[in-house]
Amino acid sequence: MPSRRHTKSAPTPKPAGAPAPTAGRDPAEMFAAALRESEARDAATRERDRQQKEAAAAKAEAAAAAANALKNAQRDLDRAIRAVRDAKAAGRSTVEADAAWKAAKARVIELETGERPTWAPTPAPDDSSSDDSGSDDSGSDEEPVDSPVDDAPVAEE
Repeated sequence: MPSRRHTKSAPTPKPAGAPAPTAGRDPAEMFAAALRESEARDAATRERDRQQKEAAAAKAEAAAAAANALKNAQRDLDRAIRAVRDAKAAGRSTVEADAAWKAAKARVIELETGERPTWAPTPAPDDSSSDDSGSDDSGSDEEPVDSPVDDAPVAEE
């Protein structure tokens, strides 16, 4: 049977990040240091939690915006389908209605899958993305399309 006597082993080395020995330090200083460390950890935890909440809120907002865009695109598709049916029922040309349906369907597919279909018509360039910052250098006296309309009553003759 092995001996029950244990020999004293050499003291284990302290890790690099271990606190300094407490011998010779005032207990009040040690408490203050521990309190400062605790407050710093709590502040870091609060900041991390705040950032996570902001990220979650931004993600939820983006998801809501995507869902709203998909809902609007689906509504536009339904309107385009109705316009094609009405045009066929009235015996009119369905070329414009078919083009509107194709664009609306492409938008719905793009929002659902994240990729624009290869058969989709090229989207019209946005006027808002142009480099036109409201100043009109062409010299025309026309008001911009986005300006409010004067609601003055029109006199009938």
